[in-house]
Amino acid sequence: MFDVNTLKTPTEARNLMDNAQKIGRHDVYQAAFRRIGQLQGKDHDDPVVRQFWGAVSAVEEVLRQKHKKVVKANYTRRKVAEVGEIKCLTDWALKKKETVGFLMLVDRGLGDQTGEFIVANHPDRFPPEAVAAATQRLIEHHVFPLPRNSIPLHSHHINSAQIIPRQINELAAQRLC
Repeated sequence: MFDVNTLKTPTEARNLMDNAQKIGRHDVYQAAFRRIGQLQGKDHDDPVVRQFWGAVSAVEEVLRQKHKKVVKANYTRRKVAEVGEIKCLTDWALKKKETVGFLMLVDRGLGDQTGEFIVANHPDRFPPEAVAAATQRLIEHHVFPLPRNSIPLHSHHINSAQIIPRQINELAAQRLC
C-alpha cells in the first residue's frame, strides 16, 4: 500500500483522496484525509496544539468538500486567538451539545480527529470534568477505540486509577449493550 506519510502537501493528499474515491478505496481516502491534518499541524511543537490544528483542518476539509470551495472555521480561529487552543478544546468538551464540527467528523468515520478525542487522549492537560465529558461523548457516538489514556465516565464503582487502557474500551463496549 502507498505510504501517505510521503505526501508533502495538502494538495497531494487531496489528489490521492480523489483517486482513492474513484476506485473505491475508502481506507486510502481516510488515510489521505488524516494526512492533511498532520500537514496542517506540523509547525507546532506541542502535540496537543498540533492535534488541535489537525482537527480544525479536518473540519475545514469537510466544509471544503461540501461547499466545493475553501471554507475556514473562522469562529474557532477567533476563539483561539482570544483564549488559546487548550481552553477552546476544554470548552468543546464541556458543551452540553456537540459542536457541528464534531458531528461532521463522526458522521464521516473521523471521530479520532475531533477535539473530544484530543481531550480524552491527553487527560493530564485538561480538567478531569472535561476529560470525563469528552470520553462520555465519544462513547455516546460510538467512537472506538477510545483514546488510550481516557477514563470512563460514571465509573464511581470502579477505581479509575486501576483501569488499564485495554479495559477502557471493554467497559465502554459493555455500556453500549
